[in-house]
Amino acid sequence: MSIPGGRLMNQDPGGKYRIRATFDLFDKDLKGLVVQEEVSTMMRFLGVYPSEKDLVRKVLPEMQSEEQATCVEYDRFEKKMLEILAAGEYQPDDEETLLAAFRIIDKENRGFIDPDVLRELLTTQGTAFREKEIEAFLEIAKESSTGRVYYEDYIALFTNSLETRR
Repeated sequence: MSIPGGRLMNQDPGGKYRIRATFDLFDKDLKGLVVQEEVSTMMRFLGVYPSEKDLVRKVLPEMQSEEQATCVEYDRFEKKMLEILAAGEYQPDDEETLLAAFRIIDKENRGFIDPDVLRELLTTQGTAFREKEIEAFLEIAKESSTGRVYYEDYIALFTNSLETRR
């Protein structure tokens, strides 16, 4: 599996290259800082899925810039991400757990969920997703001809993408 810049994943065993490439995607001003609101998205891109509670209480405090409390510095982000990756923390749920969660939402057992239902759940239950996170999710999850989210297909796509990142 190639990663940005043509390097192979197995040539980046600690993940430093992936961490740098991910950070650089979000460092719009190229100042070595990103706004802390982007950290959860960046972590998910790297295959790490902390709860919002853990993100706020455990992860962000160790990443925040000393000068700008609303920003995260690259060096601190890299250090914490290397710790998390080495420890294998915050791994995504397995296929069966994801499937069970979607089936709870799909009360009629149709095999799909309307995007409006998902949007409502993602904005009102638990920690609310930001609009751009919902849009990014639906862009990938929705079937183009019907507009429905066939969750078994989405789970397969999701788990396959995780495998290719490792």
